Amino acid sequence: MRNVGSVSKENRQPRPRTEAVGIVPEAVMQPTATHVEALTGNFLDGEFDPPPSPPVANARGIPAAGDTPTSARARSSINLPLRRTQQLEPTKRTIVIDGESIPYTLQRSKRRKRTVQLQASPETGFRLLVPHTMSVGDIEEFLLEHSGWIANNRPDPDQITPEPRWVDGGTVMFRGQDVALKVLENASSETDNGPPPSVVKSLTGDEVSVNIPPGMDADDKSRFIRQLLLNWYRQEAGDHFRTRVTVYAKVMGVKPRHVKLSNARKRWGSCSEKRSINLNWRLIMLDDRVIDYVIVHELAHIVELNHSARFWRVVEGVVPDYREMRRQLMTYSPSSLG
Repeated sequence: MRNVGSVSKENRQPRPRTEAVGIVPEAVMQPTATHVEALTGNFLDGEFDPPPSPPVANARGIPAAGDTPTSARARSSINLPLRRTQQLEPTKRTIVIDGESIPYTLQRSKRRKRTVQLQASPETGFRLLVPHTMSVGDIEEFLLEHSGWIANNRPDPDQITPEPRWVDGGTVMFRGQDVALKVLENASSETDNGPPPSVVKSLTGDEVSVNIPPGMDADDKSRFIRQLLLNWYRQEAGDHFRTRVTVYAKVMGVKPRHVKLSNARKRWGSCSEKRSINLNWRLIMLDDRVIDYVIVHELAHIVELNHSARFWRVVEGVVPDYREMRRQLMTYSPSSLG
C-alpha cells in the first residue's frame, strides 16, 4: 500500500503561508500505553501508534448477532451517546493543475484555527483540512503552491474507495451486506402533510426506504438523504453495540465503565485505562463477526491493557478466528464509509 501523505501550514498572516511539507508514514509499529492501533491506516485501539503528523508550527458459546431478544436490548443500562464535533460537512471540489482537473475533499472545521493540512490517502484520495473562515481564493492558492507535491503523491484511482451513493437506486452497506436504497418523495397537501422523514429497513433486509419531502433539488436531496441515513446508522449502531457489549462483557467477566459511540475518522475503537470504551458507529456497516471482534478486542483491554501474548490469548479464547476478522477490517477505512 502506498504511503499516506500530508502537507501542513500555519495561518500566521491574513493569508496563510506554508510552514511545513511532509509525508506521513503508513504506520509506525510501536506499542503504546494509550492504545491506538494502526491497521494500514485504520486505527483500532491498542496495537500501534498512529502515523506521526508532519511538523506544524503551532467467542466460543456466544449467541450469534441478532439472537438476543429485543427486550434484552431495552433492559441494557449501557449508554451510547455520540460525541459532538465542531467539524462542518465535507464538500467535494476540484482544482485544475497543469490543465488537469484533480478532485479533493474540503473539510472545514471550527476547531482548526490557524493550520491547514493536505492529506493523500490510497482509500479516499486528496483531503484538505482548513479553518472554517479560510477563503476559496486562499485554498486554491495553497493547492497551486503545492502542485508538485500533489502530482508526486496522487493516489491510484483504482484503489480509491467509492463513497456511498445517496440517491434512489444507490447501494449502502449495513452489517456486511449491500442494501438497495429506495427514495420515496411523499406528496403533501393543505390537509395532509404526509409522513415525516424516516428510514425503514425491509423485513428481508435487502432494501432501505428513505421517506423525504418532495420538491428538493438534486444537491439538497442528496444531503438530506445522507443525513437521514447517517442518523439511522447511529441509532442502529447504538442498539446493536449495546446488545453485543452486554453479551461479551458477561462472558469475559469484565465491566466497562463507559461505552460510547465514536465519530472518529481513523479509529475503529479505543479503550482507556479507566475502562472507557469507544466504538465507531461506522462499524455497523461491516460484517457482524468483524463488529464482534472489535468489541471483544476492546473488552480484552480491560483484562490486559497492552498487546502482549496474554492479551491475544484472551481475544482468541472468545474469537478463535480473530486473525481473519483483523484481515477483513484492514480492507476498510472509517473515513471512506461516510
